Order: sequence, then C-alpha cells, then structure tokens
Amino acid sequence: MSEQIEEWVENLKRPSLWRRVFFTLGFALLFNIILVPLVLLMILVQVVFAVFTGEKNNNLLEISEKVVAYIVEVLGFLLFTTEHRPFPFNDFPSPGNIDLRSHGGGDEERAETGERTSQVEESKSPDSGLDDDSTPSRGPNATPQG
Repeated sequence: MSEQIEEWVENLKRPSLWRRVFFTLGFALLFNIILVPLVLLMILVQVVFAVFTGEKNNNLLEISEKVVAYIVEVLGFLLFTTEHRPFPFNDFPSPGNIDLRSHGGGDEERAETGERTSQVEESKSPDSGLDDDSTPSRGPNATPQG
C-alpha cells in the first residue's frame, strides 16, 4: 500500500502533470463559455438563412467547418486522446486535417508517454480487433472515406 502512495506522490510532483491539468481546465472553460454558445449562435443563424433564403449560407458553412475542426482538436485534448495543444498554442486546424492520435507535445511529454505507449503495444494481441494503427475498424469512431 505504501508503494502505491509513494507512486501517487511522485506523480503529483511532476510539473508536466500540473501543466496538463492547467491547460485541460483552461480549454474546458473555453469550450463551455465560448465554443458552445458560438455553435448555438451559428446554428440559429444558419437556420434563419435556410428559412428565409431556402439555402445554406456558404460563408457561414466555411466558418462552421473550421469551428468543427477546432472543437475536435479541443475535445481530443480534453479527453486525453492527444497531447497536441489546440490553437493558440499550435496552428489553427484546417477542415479535414485532423489526427486524433497525434502526440504533438514537447519532448518531455513524449518521453513520459513513451514508456506507457510501449507497454500498451506489448499488451496488444493480433485478435484484438484493431488495425495496425490501433484504431477500431468499426464503431462510433469510424468515418466514411470519400
């Protein structure tokens, strides 16, 4: 039991952990305070355009695609699927140019996650149902190619 407590204490002493917590809280606030209301406003405006003109507003559609790409990056960071910090710490994403498994963090973060990654790779079996790049071939993450 004391070994486990010592391990927790060591984890709490890592500066990279506290940086990650700080950025996660910041992006969670950004998501809830700015992005969700922005999406609701964009929905409302697009519906108004559709009702009155009978078609979508192409300018708003282009902005919407960029906002979707950014939201995917933010959610990927918040849900720990990537260490890649979203804009303004990296380039603003382009629509269709999203990699949820990229680990664009610093060398220190890569060194810390490298050990865990190698342990996960060793535990994989050929019958796990995963492709070579560790993504499920079917399910909610599957996207149509086209």
